[in-house]
Amino acid sequence: MKNLWTFLLLFFILSCSSDQEEQKPEPNVIEIPISTIDYNSLTNWYFHPNQPFNFLKNYDLDIAVIDENLSISSNIEVSNNAATNTGIDVFWVHPTHLENPPTFPSTVSIDNQDTNYIGLTILAQGALLAKYGRFYAPKYRQATPASFLSTFHTEEERAAGLLETYSDIKASFQNYLDNHNNGNKIILAGHSQGSFLLAMLVRDLFDTNPELREKLVTAALGGMGYVYALDNSTLGGWWQNIGLCKATSECGCVHYWRSYENDKTIPEPNSTFPSYSETLVNSGLVYRTTDENNDTFFQDNLIFDTQSSPLRYITPGTQYDFSNGANFVAFDNMYTARFKRESNIKTGLAVNYIANTSDQRPNELENLESSILFTDGNFHVKDYHIYIWALMQQIDEKINVCL
Repeated sequence: MKNLWTFLLLFFILSCSSDQEEQKPEPNVIEIPISTIDYNSLTNWYFHPNQPFNFLKNYDLDIAVIDENLSISSNIEVSNNAATNTGIDVFWVHPTHLENPPTFPSTVSIDNQDTNYIGLTILAQGALLAKYGRFYAPKYRQATPASFLSTFHTEEERAAGLLETYSDIKASFQNYLDNHNNGNKIILAGHSQGSFLLAMLVRDLFDTNPELREKLVTAALGGMGYVYALDNSTLGGWWQNIGLCKATSECGCVHYWRSYENDKTIPEPNSTFPSYSETLVNSGLVYRTTDENNDTFFQDNLIFDTQSSPLRYITPGTQYDFSNGANFVAFDNMYTARFKRESNIKTGLAVNYIANTSDQRPNELENLESSILFTDGNFHVKDYHIYIWALMQQIDEKINVCL
């Protein structure tokens, strides 16, 4: 009889334990919507190697180096491989450009975007990356600024717009991957909203896929929020297995930077950014949310460390009569940059103008027109002009390792 009661008691305990396990709530999985954009149509790409007319294909990428007397001191030759299969492809996602967007989280149709201006923005910021191979830049329904910044809307409302926007980026990349990649290595690159969307793509498709991680040369995610982690590995924040590059020649990692005036205080992180969204974690687009009390925020410090050093600033040349027709000009020894850390969660690329009364070159960072979204001394809109040369130096090193 004693053995019978022992058996019944054990059975009761195991049954209760089993019931409790079954009653655990399921994760609140959020489905990513299906994009309505047809990326088989080349009209839905700003730049695509297969387009019959591709303005980037014949765009001169050479850089004229301008000295302080506005003379061309040298010329840097940059080959244009925008439609050439080098074994590497570039997938570029442009930043936000919307005129009078809605003040609530939503998306804006491609038909209601200034596609001509956006195409020029891609050329100004990303065209030099066509040095490395075929260049793909999709059109997409941009998320409104409120989807990133609004404190008047719920996390779920903000995420809804971002999920719809991301669905276009995922669909365009999947179209490229299925129909055009053919085993090539991949450079992901973008700015601001484009970088946020690529950060989600890295998590969604690359982070847990060893085959895709092997294809990734680098993800250059300028101007988004932050790369964050619990320790110095930079893993386990936005992504579980992919972190910030720890060496200039390292492949399959992330380059992140955001630039500020050297003497200005770096602003506090914005808690409405996607990395704080549990909804996006549940959609599989962020590994885990940011924890400001325990996380450390990181950015690139491989080229620019804590001591200031000169940077090569590259900007479109067609706006200046001293460019002699060059599409890009470089200003050397005009700015310095350094890795600046003010706290565990406040870090950035600190840029300083080297004052020289005899220098006739325009200081593009002086009195920089900044929208209400950014504080004084925030050089966000010039992130790629400031860092593109340093980025290309590192990609050059990676290619010798990755291919």
